[in-house]
This record gives sequence, structure tokens and C-alpha cells, in this order.
Amino acid sequence: MNLVAIIKDFKQANGLKDLVDAFILPIKDYSINTNYTFSLDDVLEVKKLGKEIFVSMNKNIHDSEVDNLKEMLINVEKIGVDGILFYDIAFIQMKKELGLKTDLVWSQEHLVTNYETINYWNDKGANYAYLSSELSKEEIDVIASNSKSKLFMNVFGYVPMFTSRRHLVNNYLEYFGLNDSSKNKTIYKEGKRYPIMDGTYGTTVYSDYILNVLDEDLSSIDYLVFNSHLIDENDFKGVLYNYRNGMLDYKFPYEHGFLYKKVVYRVKKND
Repeated sequence: MNLVAIIKDFKQANGLKDLVDAFILPIKDYSINTNYTFSLDDVLEVKKLGKEIFVSMNKNIHDSEVDNLKEMLINVEKIGVDGILFYDIAFIQMKKELGLKTDLVWSQEHLVTNYETINYWNDKGANYAYLSSELSKEEIDVIASNSKSKLFMNVFGYVPMFTSRRHLVNNYLEYFGLNDSSKNKTIYKEGKRYPIMDGTYGTTVYSDYILNVLDEDLSSIDYLVFNSHLIDENDFKGVLYNYRNGMLDYKFPYEHGFLYKKVVYRVKKND
């Protein structure tokens, strides 16, 4: 079981190097759901800390970006990272076409929900899978027992609920002539507060809670992911320190998300 941190810069990585086994680094121009990204030179700096490095390239790729993506993948291969998180399945074909050896992490967020599809992508060349945060504990245990791939799972941090390629917030501000230059904004609905970010590649709405399942037995999962996005750096480090040292963390309440909620979809019948 490995502890993984999604971080914002080298300084934060250096401060966490004794507490984690791996880092996830969002790559500039190829990553969504984050305010912070890394160039390949930045990745090389973090690599010097001696941890496993996974780079996130989790945006949909347009036809006009294909050639640039191929070049980027070749350069990532030369750097030598431990895996690439991908959303667009073009990565599978490109790995084969370019003869790349770098492992792939199937990371389609809400779609990574069963071991049969995980095993399908494993056969195609993705040796890791990043589990959806909408799974129950029962479903996670079934997947862990039957998956060919090593598994990532969100265990602490805000969770992306919804992403749109459209600039929903910025378009609204522009239409009504409003001025708000802050990167992170908030929407309130039914008494709940949802962080929302409108960045280069669209809009992301996050959970109204900080996911915290650190009181659970998670030994069946290979990589436990702690996401620092929108969390105070000292608080984030404290959570990792306490968990690494087997201590309960009382600053953030336990919030299990969907772990014990069964998600059932029913077709509504119109009379």
C-alpha cells in the first residue's frame, strides 16, 4: 500500500518526501481539474526526490493536438516516469503505435467502476486503474479481488463531481459584466458550498465536502491518493503525517462519500 500526493509544486513535494511513496504531477497543457501544472523540467526536479512519479494527462485530446501529444509522450518516455494517467483512449493506441514502454493508468474518473472493464484495458496496455469515487466499499472490495491492474483510489481531498469543456462561470461573469479574477469560486445550493474552478480547459465543480476515508481498512488498494487541491499546505501535511504514523486525524471529520451509499438508477415512468 503506497501513499500518493497530488501536489502543486516542487517546494510542496520536497516538504512531503518523507511522508509519501509517490507523486501525481498534472502536466501543463494536458491536465484538467487542477490550478497547478508541471513542465517536463519540473517533473525532472521532483524525480530527484527518489519517489515514484505518475504524470496526469487527463484531458480529452482534439485532432489538432494529436501530433503534439505524440511528441510529448515520446519526451515523457525519455524522462522515465512510472506511469501516465489518461482519460482519452487515444493513449492506448499511441502507446502501441510509438512503441512506448511507460505504464498507463486508466483514469476516466466516473467510468472506472468494474473489474471487467479494468481488465479489458489492462489487456490493451493499461496496467493501472484509478477507481471512481462513486463506488461503495462492497464494490471496491469486489474490484480489488478480481482486478488484473494495480489500483489507485481517492482517500482524502475534494473530489471533482462535474467537468464541462464550456467556461460556465467565465461566460456568466462576462455576460452580466461582473468582475471576479479569483481562480477558485464558490456556488451555494440547498445550504451546501461547492468549490468551482473555471480554467483553461473548462469548468470543474468539486464536492461540498473533503473526502476523508482514512478510518477504513484500505489494504486491498495499491495506491492511496491524497489530493492537496484547495487544502492548506500545513493541514495537508499534517493529515499525511498522522496517517503515516498511525494516528487519527481530528482536524477534518471523516466523510465517506459513497462508500456506504448504494447508487441505484431507475427509469422514471411518465403517466
